[in-house]
Amino acid sequence: MVSLITPSQTQPVPGQVLPTPPLPSALRVWSDRVAGIVSAVFSPPVLGIAMIAIAAGATRRAAAWAWAGIPLALNVLAPILYLIWLHRRGLVSDLDVQRREERARPLLFTLTSMLAAAAILWRAAAPSLLLGVSIAQLLQTALVLMITLRWKISMHGAASAAWLTFLIFVTGWAASPALLALPLVAWSRVHLGRHTPAQTVAGAALGGLVMGSVLMGSHLR
Repeated sequence: MVSLITPSQTQPVPGQVLPTPPLPSALRVWSDRVAGIVSAVFSPPVLGIAMIAIAAGATRRAAAWAWAGIPLALNVLAPILYLIWLHRRGLVSDLDVQRREERARPLLFTLTSMLAAAAILWRAAAPSLLLGVSIAQLLQTALVLMITLRWKISMHGAASAAWLTFLIFVTGWAASPALLALPLVAWSRVHLGRHTPAQTVAGAALGGLVMGSVLMGSHLR
């Protein structure tokens, strides 16, 4: 993509996501592909599925996989299907929901669906790790919704930090090398022009704090 920023534009609008500086064509194509792959692999739905699967596996109960179907259906699958429906109706411009003003509708649906999942797991005395993941995802979505009404916080950053926090909580510091994924995700979002560095850092801080607070506050093991 050709940059439209000229040398005279030295005062960017606060919060504006600017294109990355021009790169040699071959390097640009390579870096764009890497950034796209990283963003896809570490997308919120993929990491949501990963956290639920880790929770079910760590529970070490056969029934946990049946319980996992509830957050998988309501926290991940239902929001994805709703987003696809919104896109086909022309209510969101793309499945990544790049425009901040288009995020309220899918986030409200996701929040409602996650609330239903958490309520079911709570009332049915589901395994604590699955309940903890569901509650953390619910709280994170609520906070992202409130913030995104005014500012485009990074949902990729929030999901990545939440996943890493949960992974280390369950497996211990042996999983600490996975922390390298966090700056990689941040770079990919900035490189693709989706977020500013501040938005990725804020998202990561939010996701890590919410997941850590839920896990530690509930003493889940």
